[in-house]
Amino acid sequence: MARPPRGSDGDSAGRNSGRSGARTQGTPHDALFRAILSDGERAAAFLRDHLPNEIAGLLADTQPTVMEGTFVDEALAASQSDVLLKVELKSGRPAFAYVLGEHKSWPDPALPLQLARYTLRIWERHAGGRVEDLRSLPPVIPIVVFHGASAWTVAPSITDMIATDDPALAILPGSSYILRHLGTMGIEDLSTEPSLRAGLITLKREALTHLAEVVAGLPQDSTYRRQIMEYILRVYDDLDIAEFRQRLRQVDRTEDLEAFVGTIADTLIEQGKAEGLAAGEAKGLAAGKAEGLAAGKAEGLAAGKAEDLTHLLTRRFGPLPETVTNRITWGSLADLERWFDAAIDASSLEAVFTARGGGESAGSD
Repeated sequence: MARPPRGSDGDSAGRNSGRSGARTQGTPHDALFRAILSDGERAAAFLRDHLPNEIAGLLADTQPTVMEGTFVDEALAASQSDVLLKVELKSGRPAFAYVLGEHKSWPDPALPLQLARYTLRIWERHAGGRVEDLRSLPPVIPIVVFHGASAWTVAPSITDMIATDDPALAILPGSSYILRHLGTMGIEDLSTEPSLRAGLITLKREALTHLAEVVAGLPQDSTYRRQIMEYILRVYDDLDIAEFRQRLRQVDRTEDLEAFVGTIADTLIEQGKAEGLAAGEAKGLAAGKAEGLAAGKAEGLAAGKAEDLTHLLTRRFGPLPETVTNRITWGSLADLERWFDAAIDASSLEAVFTARGGGESAGSD
């Protein structure tokens, strides 16, 4: 039986070459990353907590302004998110803090080149071809937030990527960046600001371990509070819905989050992604067995991943052959995840399904 379609995550014109404008919510990673930094107070706390002292000490005591638009390439939009913050220096001059969220499970060695490209786009958009602005570009402070489990193995700058033993031959100097590897940080080092700390704990995949602290840090009756809950429901693979709701009742005195979880689950069902989750939960409750819930969630995750993979492949390679759509429909969750990771950088449709033991070519029956 074919899996039900999921709501498309969409793509806005703002994804193209740094054009400003509203950005359609994409992956859960993208949605939460932007939600964390879309609030001026949280953005200020992030810069205060995660910039080196010698840089943070140059910033004026004013909230940053969140700029519209994105500079991430379309081909990387499924694995990267970005937020551009305009800040004021103590000198009175402006600067930009460019925060790039790297959502792949492994580091991308091309990231320094991507950062350089994004920085150029920031300056081009800022100057708009005006000579006076081109002669006085504001500093851009690049910050990379990586929440994968892998060790960070990417060169710290473009200069370090140049193959030469003689510094005089490194004629293309590159700007370094500031890495905040959430996977290697203790939660005590994430932030002193409660709502930012809660968001980063959630992005770090430790919200279930520190649920009481996360809930306490979320503003009451806020969109941000709901976004955190939705991220947990969409992304956390080891989530038991019934146990999660019970724990929320224990740590949330207002008792509204437990209701939020039910509402969000209903919303996911309407979108198509959680249809399997709902069926599994109902079966598990009726039979008194938690495995019904787990099976339903697995089916819902597979349906969502199949929709994401179809969307990505269509954007990259055009309309898909029927053999490919059939293969995606009947692929296991492990297969779909492997194909999706391969599709991000694959040079052809066939390469997606042959990478790392993917099997026969994309066009075969």
